[in-house]
Amino acid sequence: MEDFHEAFTDSIVLARTYATVPFGLLPAPDRLFVENIVDRQGAGRLLNDDTRVLSLLGTCGVRPEWRNRYQSSGHLAIPLLSEEFVEGIPMLANLIQQLGSSRSWYQKYTGPSAQVNHFGVFTETFFVTDAAESVDSSGRLLIPAQDFVQEFNIQSVFGVGGEFMAEGIVVVTIFFSTEKLASTPKWLLRVPLLLATVTRSLVADGKLYAPDLNVPATT
Repeated sequence: MEDFHEAFTDSIVLARTYATVPFGLLPAPDRLFVENIVDRQGAGRLLNDDTRVLSLLGTCGVRPEWRNRYQSSGHLAIPLLSEEFVEGIPMLANLIQQLGSSRSWYQKYTGPSAQVNHFGVFTETFFVTDAAESVDSSGRLLIPAQDFVQEFNIQSVFGVGGEFMAEGIVVVTIFFSTEKLASTPKWLLRVPLLLATVTRSLVADGKLYAPDLNVPATT
């Protein structure tokens, strides 16, 4: 994400990569973060070690705190507890819908992963043409953080997903841009293969998180 931000520093305000990681494989501070979320929602009964969590793996942006995953307040980990739970988060629900129906995500990714020995790439992309005004089918803003949109003049939001099928992990990369785009940029479809090329051996060995000296002792 640092490389992408540096390459497109004139337009990319924030670049982030998430992956669907089983709750039981999250670092301890991340598990605590998720537990606090589900407890506030009264949904703790739905959480178990196999529950997929959309975990923030890489982040880089114009603010220093956006370059450390543990300082990305509120976005460190999003539990995919149920379709109903995700429907309450407009951008996430729309992202899943555009990258593949939420039903297929839940059927495939909330239980133990299937063992398939290859890497696949989604052909669909995630795209919000107007960050300030685009809404979902219920009339909710797709980018609820309008203070962020206005302060940094965010015009378009776009992303792409890829899948480590042997591990049952979906990787999603999202970019927040000051450019007013009519469609997703052509280079975006190369991102999943690029990420797979540089990380596949690490993922296969179960090394999803790098040692982080800035991990807080308590949260």
